[in-house]
Amino acid sequence: MARLWGTEIGKQIRKCVRMKRKIFIAGVWGAGNINIMEQVGKGDDIEFLRDDFRFAVQIRYVWKIINQKLGGYGSGVVRKFLRTSFFDRMYALSHCDFDNNEENDIVIFNSALLHYYTKEYFERLRQKYPNIRYILYIIDPMPDGLWCEIEDAIGVFDEVMSMHPYNCKRYGFKYLPYVYEQPIVEEMDSDIEETELFYCGVLDDYRLKIIGGIAEQCEKYQIDFDFWLKPYGNNPIQNRNIHYAMISYEENVQRLKKATCILEIMHKGYVGITQRYLEAIVYNKRLLSNNQEIEELPYYNPRYMQYFEKVEDIDWDWLCSDEEVNYHYKSDFSARVWKEKLLGLLNE
Repeated sequence: MARLWGTEIGKQIRKCVRMKRKIFIAGVWGAGNINIMEQVGKGDDIEFLRDDFRFAVQIRYVWKIINQKLGGYGSGVVRKFLRTSFFDRMYALSHCDFDNNEENDIVIFNSALLHYYTKEYFERLRQKYPNIRYILYIIDPMPDGLWCEIEDAIGVFDEVMSMHPYNCKRYGFKYLPYVYEQPIVEEMDSDIEETELFYCGVLDDYRLKIIGGIAEQCEKYQIDFDFWLKPYGNNPIQNRNIHYAMISYEENVQRLKKATCILEIMHKGYVGITQRYLEAIVYNKRLLSNNQEIEELPYYNPRYMQYFEKVEDIDWDWLCSDEEVNYHYKSDFSARVWKEKLLGLLNE
């Protein structure tokens, strides 16, 4: 038996008696994504590790100053002290005691590399846990500017997957569509009124003109709208239906459920399946979007989805239509299906 244990067959036997391979998901940014991944992580085979991004901006800023202002031995000493005594302890992965006798997978969202984790951290993690397989999951469309920010760290990962076919075709990544599950939320006590157009998002220079124009047209055609914007500058657009405040994802869902149509405003270069698109399908809502690829996406139906390039392109009669919306959604983006596809890609 001892001889058999040391052979190739013995290695396979030992591999079979080990604990079942487990997937850990970390580096998830954004309330909506966190809510979804918490549901995906329910089970014995997948565990969601929630990172605390509250100090992410400060951490990245400190690292930038250290890299720019300090040099040589002094820089190395300071970096090591801050890394081991402070920064590394903030990462969710640092609090996992992985067993090197087990073979596990860690899936990291690309937002973690943009805002929080560093390439050096994963290099140290690989040295400590060589049996772990590291997977980068790209959920952003990766225009050239964003790609440059994570390109240097790509080599740290064993696999790179993306939810956007364009990324996969251009860079040779594996295709893994995104997931969406209706969050479990309690009905809110406050009286949320029904509205015809709902938007919740960040206001910036690009969106400012579009949102201002849409608000004007809504007033002109007497369309009820409910816009929630992250405070921006002096909050330049003043309207009783525009609120400058951050709301929870649970409240976001409650409000979009009360709306007829969801508004989506994407920056140029950002295309593909989005969370707003998935919300529209799951909740049977109209979608008004400037996503240039919307007509090529599954479930696209011109009766329920409309593309606009300029505010002048919007068909307001379409938005106000009382036709019932039904995408006949078949749970293609459910947590169960996403897990199956992820496991299939990992076992290739």
